[in-house]
Amino acid sequence: MMRTVTALFGATFLCAQAAYAVEITGGSVELSYSSFTEDSNVRRVGIEGSMEVGFNQNISAQVDLMQHRLNAGNEDVTTFGVHAIYHLDDATSFGAFYAIEDTSAGNFDFYGIEAGHEVGQFEFEGYLARADANAVDADVVGVSARFGFADDFGVTGAYDYIDLAGVDLSATTLRIDRDVAPNVNLFVEVGSARATAGGLSGSETFVGLGGSYTFGAERGATFDARGLARLLPGG
Repeated sequence: MMRTVTALFGATFLCAQAAYAVEITGGSVELSYSSFTEDSNVRRVGIEGSMEVGFNQNISAQVDLMQHRLNAGNEDVTTFGVHAIYHLDDATSFGAFYAIEDTSAGNFDFYGIEAGHEVGQFEFEGYLARADANAVDADVVGVSARFGFADDFGVTGAYDYIDLAGVDLSATTLRIDRDVAPNVNLFVEVGSARATAGGLSGSETFVGLGGSYTFGAERGATFDARGLARLLPGG
């Protein structure tokens, strides 16, 4: 997978050098908060920013910068990521991403491939990723689907799964969002986080809320920001 990611990034930057014009096509800034319902001391606060630059009609690059505060471990995590994106048409996009996540235990790499598609009022997105650290590696997969209503409401269902050295972690989330002003969207969400290890398993309900400001394209940047910290509800 890493060879594929490297090749796609190389192709993107070669196309960028040959492009006649480069423009910012969209982006967003998001604030979010999540907490477990049975233990509110386990919580996460995050700020995320993304910006996409178009080189031509089909090729673009996206940059992400995120900061998350995980209260349970008194941890501040900073993530910087880039995406190489190919727009097949107005409805379908493919990408490869690479992110560096900075934690108190050191840095690790997070990379993978992704795809998104829009049809009618539905938006679909999925990714397959690998997290590499000095001592522990993880395989990660995620999918989401959003349905937008005519009255500025939207409902999103998402599922993320992490295979971390024999420990299975997953999060299932239902989010409701609404546009409250031009380019401003607020959301609330509820979900279940589950962990399985050594034949034992447990789950915990979490809730979250937040808001985002988008600019440029209607959806802001093409893909969600990528990083492990943003996948840990409640921190």
